[in-house]
Amino acid sequence: MLTRIAIVSIADQELEKIRCAIRNPIKFTVREFLSMEACARDLNSFPMEILLIRAPVFEEKHVAVITKALRHFRKASVIFLAREIRPAARLKTKDLIKFKLLQEPLEVTDLVSIIDKMRTHKSSFPRLHPRARRKDPVQVIDSLGRSHRGFFIDFAQMGARLSVPSLRKFTDCESVQLLYESSAEPGKRHHIEAKIVWSKFGVGLVDHFMGVRQQITGIRFIAAY
Repeated sequence: MLTRIAIVSIADQELEKIRCAIRNPIKFTVREFLSMEACARDLNSFPMEILLIRAPVFEEKHVAVITKALRHFRKASVIFLAREIRPAARLKTKDLIKFKLLQEPLEVTDLVSIIDKMRTHKSSFPRLHPRARRKDPVQVIDSLGRSHRGFFIDFAQMGARLSVPSLRKFTDCESVQLLYESSAEPGKRHHIEAKIVWSKFGVGLVDHFMGVRQQITGIRFIAAY
């Protein structure tokens, strides 16, 4: 049975990548719209199951758009794709059901599998948000005011994993600050408040002899400045 997908997006190069990802006439039938107004007006004859919305930046104002869309299209699931995602806006989506927030272009390769999970309503779906690989440098300021230099490992729905050389182990629920360069806007620097979810040390011999241990840490975003 075909999955009906509606796309609300401007026409650009990234949209063509989305088209390629779901260009499978055996599995999907797709209609495109330039605005939510056009989508709501013209979808009476197209009972969609997936609403895919795109914007350059996901901001807090988009949470209201998604909530309204979920209420209006009761049988549809919503996927929002954006090149940049504001952490405060991401946080406000944590309780939304039948919704996924993806970052372009990193998570476009996961789009088809996510659509399949949303379409079949698999019970494990809420736990399967894909991780987007990222290796940019990051500065972590811990709760004691100490600064640590490390690297991102990946981003997920509400947080990230970091690799941070440190003598001190971060504690669960510890408040930290992250500072890093934007991947979407050159010259822009993000300042994020976050909580430590878990942390563990590596056991490499180099770390042991140098006296600085490599720490892998999971963090959850709280707010952005």
